[in-house]
Amino acid sequence: MHLSEKLSNERELGKWLINKLKQKYDISKFYFVSSLSINGSKDPFKILVATILSQNSTDKAAMNAYHNLEKITRISPAHICRLNYKVIASAIRPAGLHKTKAKALKELSRIILSKYDGDLFKLLKNSELDIRKELMKLPNVGSKTCDVLLVNMGVLKTVPVDTHISRIAKRLGLVPNNAGYEMIRRRLDEIFDEDDRYDAHLLLIMHGRTTCKAINPLCQECLISEKCNYYKSYK
Repeated sequence: MHLSEKLSNERELGKWLINKLKQKYDISKFYFVSSLSINGSKDPFKILVATILSQNSTDKAAMNAYHNLEKITRISPAHICRLNYKVIASAIRPAGLHKTKAKALKELSRIILSKYDGDLFKLLKNSELDIRKELMKLPNVGSKTCDVLLVNMGVLKTVPVDTHISRIAKRLGLVPNNAGYEMIRRRLDEIFDEDDRYDAHLLLIMHGRTTCKAINPLCQECLISEKCNYYKSYK
């Protein structure tokens, strides 16, 4: 099979997955930190804070924590640096791991003030590779958090991979079971058109939350089960 034909077939699969998932899920009715950030703010620091709060938490709990923090201070590196660590931890308690996240927010605020005068837009003027390299040096900023920020700021069109998306990609047989973050992200970028990738990110998260669960997945209710290796193996 020629490369162009292979890519065409994979993009057809991507379109099929998007269309099927949209039959079941309405993105506008679900709660996402990333979509709230992109709709409400183009401030990269605010998006970074919200995304860090969402780690190992529900999006709703993360946004409750974010709004609590917003009530006591401006969400900026300078203002967070001036806050006592315990005050931050108390405000963001709903997001869970509040002590760890409070330390991370204080430290990344200090670094951003020191290296970029508190302005992350200075970093975003660099190449994608350099941006990614520098972001990943910040506390609590891993590949997914980095990609969520880059997508929301319009630097990159990709599919940030969370635990739900990783599980679905493996069950569908799109990647091996031992695939890491980058392999999954690049594979999904091959399958989904650039303009579909953000929707794919949200739709796959919804599918993982409600249907393709880690334990007791609802395979009989799944609209994409005909393409799923996991379903076929247990059918």
